[in-house]
Amino acid sequence: MVVEIPVEEFNPDSVGPGTVQPFFLHLCRSGNGESLGIPVLVAQGKRPGKTLVVFAGVHGDELEGVQALHEVFLQLDAGALSGRVIAVTVANLPAYRVTTRISPIDVLNLARTFPGRKDGTITERIAYYLSETILPHADFFIDLHSSGLTYVLPTMIGYHLSDTPAGKESKEAALYFGTPVMWGHPEISPGRSLSVAISRNIPWLYVEAPSGGRVSDRELPYYINGIFNLLKHLQMIPGTVARCPPDVHLVGTGDLDRTIAVNAEGFFVPKVRVLDEVCPNQVVGIVRDLFGQTIEEVSTEHGGLVGMLRAIPVVNPGDSVCLVVDRGPAVGEKV
Repeated sequence: MVVEIPVEEFNPDSVGPGTVQPFFLHLCRSGNGESLGIPVLVAQGKRPGKTLVVFAGVHGDELEGVQALHEVFLQLDAGALSGRVIAVTVANLPAYRVTTRISPIDVLNLARTFPGRKDGTITERIAYYLSETILPHADFFIDLHSSGLTYVLPTMIGYHLSDTPAGKESKEAALYFGTPVMWGHPEISPGRSLSVAISRNIPWLYVEAPSGGRVSDRELPYYINGIFNLLKHLQMIPGTVARCPPDVHLVGTGDLDRTIAVNAEGFFVPKVRVLDEVCPNQVVGIVRDLFGQTIEEVSTEHGGLVGMLRAIPVVNPGDSVCLVVDRGPAVGEKV
């Protein structure tokens, strides 16, 4: 049975050992009377251990993480669990209900709104309570994203490239997750859930995959298996997991606000693919007008690997279309 309570009253310690409890943390009602809040699953183990906090659905058009959490909790044996898993199955309920990246209520992007405001708009309030009511319980945090409808990204695990204890733990955990691409970020821009984790010295990971607005049978297993690999690595469930170094290691900003943008309105045609290696000043795409004539060539200033491409061809001036990042050093060996 789902426990419906005001968000301020959430207390995972209320969940009995060896059980799973769903909560709906009520925030307010929308203009049409729908209840707005935060759906949470808590699995409480019978033995002490770490607390893993997982978010999905921060963007409403990124759905693999949502289903992955459903599948993980259907398979998870709370009786064999050490510690606790707190999973927010849909962080951004207003955007999720209409399958959009931003909230239809206040037109804010939750992934740029953390740590939010207690007395703010609905997105700011969601960010505030995720930051203040959920995240502080974490010994480790993972945010499940995918490319959404607008972009294409590789199937990857992102980690904190830092010499801090939390950064070292983040990188080590990334090596066990099991995606073909690993992306280290030396800095995280303000407004992210990850920036809140950094401020609290919580080690973190995040996941991306190329599909958006749907669930890919090819990508979903990376999420499910990766979470179970992480639980084993954190010694929260029985079993061992070997390191699984990536095929490709990227290093640099993952900030999609710092990408190559177009200057013209038109139809974008990429000339490269995700993970292609490009040279400085290479054309990575063109913009065509309504009659198919090229009106702009889009070039990269520096060389590297293509980390992101725009998925929606119709573009307006200022739209991001490509991100080029550095190749990182080889990381570890399979054991």
